[in-house]
Amino acid sequence: MQHWSAGIVVNLLAMAVLLALAAGLRNRIGPLRRLGIPDCIIAGSIGLTLGPSGVDVLPLSIPDLELFVYHGFALVFIAVGLQRASEGARPGGARSVAVAIPTLAVLQVTIGLLVVGAWHLWGELHPGFGLLPMLGFSQGPGQALSLGGAWEPLGLVDGTQLGLTFAAAGFATCIVLGIPTVAYARRAGWITRPQADDGGNTDTSVTASTSGTMDPLTGSVVAIGVVYAGAFGFIWLLVRVLPEGSSLIPTAWGFHFVVGALLAMATRRLARATHREDVFNDRLLGRLAVLAVDFTTTAALCAVQLSVVGRWLVPVLVISLLIGVLTLLTCLWIARRAFPQEPFEHAIMMFGMSSGTLPTGLALLRTVDPELRGTVARNATMGVSGSIPFMAPLLVGVIPFAVSLWPQGIGAAVGIPLAIMVAYVAALSLAWRSFTPARAMRPWSSLWPPDP
Repeated sequence: MQHWSAGIVVNLLAMAVLLALAAGLRNRIGPLRRLGIPDCIIAGSIGLTLGPSGVDVLPLSIPDLELFVYHGFALVFIAVGLQRASEGARPGGARSVAVAIPTLAVLQVTIGLLVVGAWHLWGELHPGFGLLPMLGFSQGPGQALSLGGAWEPLGLVDGTQLGLTFAAAGFATCIVLGIPTVAYARRAGWITRPQADDGGNTDTSVTASTSGTMDPLTGSVVAIGVVYAGAFGFIWLLVRVLPEGSSLIPTAWGFHFVVGALLAMATRRLARATHREDVFNDRLLGRLAVLAVDFTTTAALCAVQLSVVGRWLVPVLVISLLIGVLTLLTCLWIARRAFPQEPFEHAIMMFGMSSGTLPTGLALLRTVDPELRGTVARNATMGVSGSIPFMAPLLVGVIPFAVSLWPQGIGAAVGIPLAIMVAYVAALSLAWRSFTPARAMRPWSSLWPPDP
């Protein structure tokens, strides 16, 4: 019996059962099947209800789930980074996605900081409270959890749980606002009938090497593990050169997924340069990424503590509602002008990504393109990698800087980052003009102007 005392094993088994139950319910309940809600969200919702925060009949441990989310999110980024980018995606659409991701992130950060500043009239909120919504909505539960936990020593009360709460709010927003928007678009005639795109190679898998004895699946797991070990070593060395007690130390450990993704892409480039790409199997890496997403998302929802949500319920609802509605409207406005091909499909995919993760966006896209036959899915895959240079200053520079200003008072912690957001918007405007096929379509006030 002592071998079953390790919480991580019991939690993994419980999540597997929840995912199986979710798949069974989706297959048997018509509305769930038609809505296209991902199994991991259904499983996480059931786990939240039956777990420690609900009726407490499942043997789930919130600390173990939080640990799983922290590491699982990094594994997703590493698995994606090790894959070869799809060669069939259209470059113009992918470039628009690459710029749209940071544009929506800046919008969400701005809304969060404005609410924190206005809330100062009633009570005090840590600036991290205004930054976590973007992390939870646009970057997923893993990043929100890791940075929320890293900021707890810097004054953010309940940072870990707030990160998970905003991630859960993002998933809820994706479903509550996304599905009715799709229904309206059908009536309005906004949906394009997806056409198969036969240009380019649609099968990006690489045949595994047969020169060794290692199984391709084992080789893929080993590759992810080696890169993650390298990320750990890099951060460990980095924090050793920082002053003891520096506020950058917890932030560095919170950005473990960024280091992992960059090392993964560098590893793939090195393999290409040395003609050793045959050691990677893109199909298996993609499957492992989906596996990690499903379990990480399930764990993130199961780990939400409803008691913490109740403590911060009002500001969480205010920020989540504002971000959800304005993000949806912005996605529609941008997509009509930045994507000459399949604009609504791009809009709904971007909204799903900006209220969850890339798999959430693709799940929402499948409600209008069930077989993912159009160009949107491939543009999204390439656009996520292309967005890293545009997102890096926000994630690595502005966000840690805003948290470090908290000891100087709410005026500095909110006002200075908001001023930086203005400069960020100006830089992104130049990127839209010079890097994407975006068009000026009037009237500016119209979400969906007629195509000239």
